[in-house]
Amino acid sequence: MPATPAVSVIIPTRDTLRYLPKAIASIGGFPNVEIIVIDDGSTDGTGEWLADRRARDRRLVVLAGPGENSARARNLGIAAARAPLIAFLDADDWWEPGKLDLQYGMHHANPGIGFSFTDYRHRSPAGDYLGCSFTFWPRYRARHGHSTEPFLLGDDALAQIYAENIVGTSTVMARTDILRAMGGFDETLRSTEDWDLWLRLAACAPVGCHPDPLVTYLMHRPGNKSARLDRRIAAVRLIGERFRDRACVQNRSAQRVFNARLLVASAELAEMEGKRFRSTALRLGAFMRHPTGRSGREFVAGVAAAVSVSHRRQSCPGI
Repeated sequence: MPATPAVSVIIPTRDTLRYLPKAIASIGGFPNVEIIVIDDGSTDGTGEWLADRRARDRRLVVLAGPGENSARARNLGIAAARAPLIAFLDADDWWEPGKLDLQYGMHHANPGIGFSFTDYRHRSPAGDYLGCSFTFWPRYRARHGHSTEPFLLGDDALAQIYAENIVGTSTVMARTDILRAMGGFDETLRSTEDWDLWLRLAACAPVGCHPDPLVTYLMHRPGNKSARLDRRIAAVRLIGERFRDRACVQNRSAQRVFNARLLVASAELAEMEGKRFRSTALRLGAFMRHPTGRSGREFVAGVAAAVSVSHRRQSCPGI
């Protein structure tokens, strides 16, 4: 283990042994890194695999998590970290070669940065690539889409992150002292505690961004999608209230864009529940608040689907 690590990498894991080796391998062989894995109650052999790996990689620190949630597990890692910078990596994601060096270089050149993040690629469990995150967010594209080198978000960083949730957890590198001063992740939130932390960090220090996709992120994890989305909407609404005033001071349009994003999520939930007309109405509300090409296409598709269902019901009353 390095005597004075430059970066502590925090990886919470629970029954993700099929992905964890690739995540750790993607960190590379940097000697001045400590890798803190919090095994949060795994029953799939993760503990045994980590014990064997620990014997061969002295950078590895293994902590036993309480089996509660990822926020609590990450906070344990933050408390144990010995480096001045912390990088987060989920056990089923991986970093691209050079990610650690590039981001560390950004912090070394700009020591006042509270945290930085990068673009990331989405992939399906089958291994199909589903595009990059930054292309999904129209305000980011309009303002920063031309950037090819690392940059600072600017004085309205909080408003930018409030309007569009552009930060992926596995892309973040943050100062350890500020993470601890902020109290880490809010363990009372049922979802979206990462977005809450990035907003708190953006409120107290500059935010850096590297425009390249330096992380690959697994989409569509198994589980009850509608229940997860319902919890997420409730948490997003709560966090939105917490930061509304500060975001609007920086940029008054941030609230309008945030509201549109919340309506889109509510529309997705309504569609999962078979409420197509409600979903269409919510998408119309989102488009009216923040008209974009994507929101317009989604509204038109929703209208077409709702009309199709209505016609089928009229022709087949038993459906």
